[in-house]
Amino acid sequence: MMAILSTIIGIVFVMLLFSLLASSILELIAGFLSLRGQQLVNAIRGMIGSGATNDFLGHPFFQQLAAGSKERTKIGGKKRALPSYISSGTFSSILLDMMEIDNRADLEAAIAGLPEGPSKKLAQFLYRQTNGELPEFKKKLEEWFNEVMDRASGAYKRTSQRWLVGIGLSLAVVFNADVINIYHSLSINSTLSNFVADAATNYANTQPAPTAPDLNNPDITAARQKIGTLVNDNIAALESPLGLGWDTVNWQVVDGKWWLYKIIGWLTTAIGISLGATFWFEMLRKLVSLRSSGPSPVTTTTITQSTAAPTQASVSTGSTLTTPPSDSVLESMPAPKKAAAKPKKRG
Repeated sequence: MMAILSTIIGIVFVMLLFSLLASSILELIAGFLSLRGQQLVNAIRGMIGSGATNDFLGHPFFQQLAAGSKERTKIGGKKRALPSYISSGTFSSILLDMMEIDNRADLEAAIAGLPEGPSKKLAQFLYRQTNGELPEFKKKLEEWFNEVMDRASGAYKRTSQRWLVGIGLSLAVVFNADVINIYHSLSINSTLSNFVADAATNYANTQPAPTAPDLNNPDITAARQKIGTLVNDNIAALESPLGLGWDTVNWQVVDGKWWLYKIIGWLTTAIGISLGATFWFEMLRKLVSLRSSGPSPVTTTTITQSTAAPTQASVSTGSTLTTPPSDSVLESMPAPKKAAAKPKKRG
């Protein structure tokens, strides 16, 4: 039972690390491509049309709000800096200024001058709803903007989720990380399984719960640092013992069946990553608590294995894994097969 639990903990820990990596990559992409800013522009374009949107983006007030953004996206043939969001009051103020509306007479003239189409019908509808009172008309514009942005936010979350699945699949292929192979590596080697489970236990007991990436205001610098730490310290420490990467592949035995298992494993990994780091961290804490309440995995091994316990105990410090090369850890402990053969010799 404890061996199976250690194997499950190892798989969950690996999924957690890759989920954290995928979230950081998504935050980096969101910053470089201004995904939130593009979503804002698309929402405004759907409200006022393409021609008016270009004028809206060129308005000095909008440009001032976008001045602090370091990311630029090509919109309307120009590279533009885009803010992550604007308030409903900002939207109505810019729109009324574009139409040069300062009073009721200006409002009536502006609506009459609009070309026939959905925009004019909407303006006429809002005019009737407010009896032509400019303050009430402005308030209706703001309510309209808020409703549209609520729907746009939902669409942005769905888009981000699709990005996360794509990133997860890319990571699975690049690192050759498929759940089937990871399970196989852990289930046949109790030493490796306990090694990874100890690292997972240390991580769960010392690290705070992960937070969702801030895709509205992504921090590119922080995202880069997280990616470097996860790849160079955490994942690198488990790469060799778990058979991740492509260096360990024996191409002489690769056939159609091998590729089928790989594709299934990669897709499973991608779906798991899309569940998010918070999901895997909570599951890891529950499993670690269950494991700590049972007998220690070391007590089930032979006496000679206890000499390597200090090495296993130093698997993780702080937020990164600082384990020595996995080969030395595994070589310092007897293989499970040899240990199981001793009772037969006594018989």
